[in-house]
Amino acid sequence: MLFFVSIGMLFDWNSLIESPVLVIATLAVILLGKPLVAFLIVVLMRYPLLVALSVALILSQIGEFSFILATVGTEMNILPANAQNILVAAAIISITLNPLLYRAGGKIEHWLDRCIPNVTNCIHARCAPAPATNEHVNKQSRQTRVIVVGYGHVGQTVVRLLLENDICPTIVELNIQTVQSLRSRGYQTVYGDAARTNTLLEAGIKNAHALVLSASNVKGECEIVRQAQELNSHIRIIARTTYLSDRQNLIAAGADVVFSDEGEVALSVMEMILKQFGATPDQINRERKRVHESFVSTPSQAKEEN
Repeated sequence: MLFFVSIGMLFDWNSLIESPVLVIATLAVILLGKPLVAFLIVVLMRYPLLVALSVALILSQIGEFSFILATVGTEMNILPANAQNILVAAAIISITLNPLLYRAGGKIEHWLDRCIPNVTNCIHARCAPAPATNEHVNKQSRQTRVIVVGYGHVGQTVVRLLLENDICPTIVELNIQTVQSLRSRGYQTVYGDAARTNTLLEAGIKNAHALVLSASNVKGECEIVRQAQELNSHIRIIARTTYLSDRQNLIAAGADVVFSDEGEVALSVMEMILKQFGATPDQINRERKRVHESFVSTPSQAKEEN
């Protein structure tokens, strides 16, 4: 708070009027030059496009250390006398814009995908681990496919149950170490962001029977659902969300069934209470079915609610 108050007290509007070119040049370095360098470094370190964009955008601002450098530079006659005023103006503008730019990171990534797909595909290909050549994987590729997005605790359970029932899962995961581990164990795994069309195509979305969004915090989950429907109109989409309030958005995007973490916890609590009050197994099963149907959204239920 003291830092921002200090910036406000130091700000001189005359600096914008007297040296507009210097202010614009300073902002260009802060908002373009600095993020571009950070972006290239992160890409060279083999991180995904979205990570590189996030790092670049979050660094598109300056802090208190810049004022220290400006003061020293002015004292040593390296910078002009009004350098500090220019930096204060640039700092206020860049700090104000920074959260807006960061929130737009996902949209910027999709825009890059559309405008320069060859470059973005090259970045993703560079980040991706080498594909496995396991015979088990090749055998799986000819079986019924269910695409599972995310390999957290829920995703692991879904994959295990699918395999136990002779259904082939294709896992989409953004963690490189997890992808490498899964491929070494013979699982068919695609490295990438499921919100990207190329990732879904690589996972075999056009021939898949079902898509499972196993993580409740997947970025752009509605976009994933929409793209999956566009690529395969017959696919069945099962989504998971944390809050009951989010289910309508997923249903509107095209999900067939939406499970809510809130609803499932409430259901478990209800079952425990009924058992303690001596309800019979049939009564518990009937109540479980009734409550479960109210918590699990389907398109027909969404129309009735609307």
